[in-house]
Amino acid sequence: MKGIDVSKHNGTIDWGRVAASGIEFAMIRAGYGNLISQKDPKFEENVRGALSHSVHAGAYWFSYAVSVADAQAEAEICKKVLAPYKGKLDFPIMFDYEYESIRYANENGVSPDNAQVDGMIRAFLERMKADGWYVGVYTNNDFIRTGRVSAATVKAYDVWLADYSGEPDYPCAIRQTSSTGRVPGIGGSVDLDESFKDYPTVIPGGGYNGYPKPVSTIVAIDTTMDISYAHGTYYLVKTTSAQPVTVTAGTGGVATIVPFPRTGNDQLFAVVAVGQPGQETGIYTAAPGEKPLRRFKFKIQ
Repeated sequence: MKGIDVSKHNGTIDWGRVAASGIEFAMIRAGYGNLISQKDPKFEENVRGALSHSVHAGAYWFSYAVSVADAQAEAEICKKVLAPYKGKLDFPIMFDYEYESIRYANENGVSPDNAQVDGMIRAFLERMKADGWYVGVYTNNDFIRTGRVSAATVKAYDVWLADYSGEPDYPCAIRQTSSTGRVPGIGGSVDLDESFKDYPTVIPGGGYNGYPKPVSTIVAIDTTMDISYAHGTYYLVKTTSAQPVTVTAGTGGVATIVPFPRTGNDQLFAVVAVGQPGQETGIYTAAPGEKPLRRFKFKIQ
C-alpha cells in the first residue's frame, strides 16, 4: 500500500486530490512532548480529511522524552489526543524517537545510553498498548545497527523504517522511502511510505481492540490472495451477495474492472491489467451502505 506521513509542516492538505492520486494510507503526527499544548495543530484536520476520503490513517508521536517516566507521560498525552478516534484508525500508532530527541536530551543535561533509549521506547509503546492501541516504532538503520533500538524491541513491535535506498536493510512493516516526495494536494515535499502489511485487515476494529474486526458480512469473494497478471490480460473474480456489488481498483490506471451480469446472488468481474509492469493496486468490494473493503492486491507483471 502506498502512503505518506504528514504534520503541520505540510500545511493545508487537499485530501481529495491526495486520495485521487493513489495514496492509500497516511501516518499523521498527533503531537510531540508531554504537554497537551503540543498536540499537532493540524492533527484533527488531517485525520478527518484522510478518513473522509477513504484514506486509511494511523498516527505517530514525536518524542522528547529524557526518562522512562517522561516517555510514559508522553503516552498519556498521546492517549488523550487519540481518544476521539478509537475504532477509526486502522493503521498503527508509532513512537518516533530520533537524533533530534537525543540532541534535546543532551541540551537538558541527559545523555541516554542505548538501554535507556530502548527502555523509553518500550515504556511508551506498552502504555499505549495497554489502552488497546496497535503500536510500533519508527526508527532507522543506524538506531537498529548500534543497538539504540534493541533486537528484542524490533522483534516485539512492528517497525516503521526510514530507509531511502535499495531494499529495506531490516524487516519492517512500513518503510519510509523518501522525504522529498511530491503528491497532488500537498504543497512542497512530503514523506513517502509503503506498507508491506495490510493493516486494515489486521487491526481489529480500526485500531482499537474493543471493536469487531472489519470484515464484510455482506459480500463473499473467491479471491483473497494477492495476484499478478501481465499487461493486457485479465483475471475473473466472483462475488456472492444478496445485494448488488461494486468492485473497484484503489489506484487509477492500473486495472479496469468490467462487470458481468448477475446470476442469482453471484456475479463475475474481469480485472483487466491496463497498467505498466510493476504497478499495483488494491481491489475493493462494497455492497450498498458498506464502506469499500480491500480484498487483494493486483500487480502488473
